[in-house]
Amino acid sequence: MRVMYVPNMLLVGATARNTGKTTFCAEFIRKWREACDVTGVKITTIHTDDNHCHHGDDGCGACTSFDGDYEIIEERNSSCGKDTCSLLQAGALRVFWVRTKVLRLAEATESVMSLIPKNSVVVCESNSLSGFITPGVIVVTHRSDVADIKPSAKPMLEKADFTVDVSDPESLDAALGSIGVETADGGILLTIVNRS
Repeated sequence: MRVMYVPNMLLVGATARNTGKTTFCAEFIRKWREACDVTGVKITTIHTDDNHCHHGDDGCGACTSFDGDYEIIEERNSSCGKDTCSLLQAGALRVFWVRTKVLRLAEATESVMSLIPKNSVVVCESNSLSGFITPGVIVVTHRSDVADIKPSAKPMLEKADFTVDVSDPESLDAALGSIGVETADGGILLTIVNRS
């Protein structure tokens, strides 16, 4: 499998559900929205052919309503209460929700990236992408009161530039203050400016 280098991407994963991926992404967008264009991407990976939800939330419909290999939906409503709406509300110019079968993840990612200009920062929520994308910066969020680590987070933890306890404001602020955005060769590059 070919590894894509995406230097303008902040890839944010989490050790478990409800441990702050969207919170971190929204705070990052708020910090940078005035200085540069920011595009949000949320990737939901569907692992089975029967579309049974492995995320543990059978009532959300993300997996059960899915039909096909992958689907890219542009979020246009900033007040719906979903993660994608939160990214728009935080100041992202555009936000895409990608639902994809695991075997089509690379194809779906290439498709959504073709919709995003190179001079835009990409803030992406996904544990699954760490296997074939090298982003500018990788952050893994967690909460100190959640001990379990989902299997998809383990490879990402090994590659993470920062692990952030979103229940600790100092941890959140330290990571946000350590990620920089630079212009390089007509595009955007995320950098680590300060490691505390």
